[in-house]
Amino acid sequence: MKTNQEILDTIGEEIIKFSFDPAIGNLLSLRIKENPPVIFKEYVELFKKMNNKDFSILQKYLEESIGDTIFNILRIFEEDGRFKLIYEEDGKQINLVEISEMLKAEPIIENGWIERFSKYAKEKE
Repeated sequence: MKTNQEILDTIGEEIIKFSFDPAIGNLLSLRIKENPPVIFKEYVELFKKMNNKDFSILQKYLEESIGDTIFNILRIFEEDGRFKLIYEEDGKQINLVEISEMLKAEPIIENGWIERFSKYAKEKE
């Protein structure tokens, strides 16, 4: 069985890999996209007109918004006992809320999931 920290790191890595990074990656790819699908055309045109500073501010805003969204989703599991976030291995179940001091903050705290697992957070260093 994994340690509590390994379990938290595993879920954190998955959450960042499948939610945070794709959203940021999509924003970055739209700026350079040639011949975009019609549904993205107005975004591509807008992003290409933006200077680097303004686009960087937009990216930072999106990163903070996604972090806040993940925080609020995890808050449901912390604050509403009707919902559980369970890790299971070899028939043993671990409630993630019980093994974290504050599960909802894990993504956004200093050295949290976003800083440690996002490929885009690493680019800023």
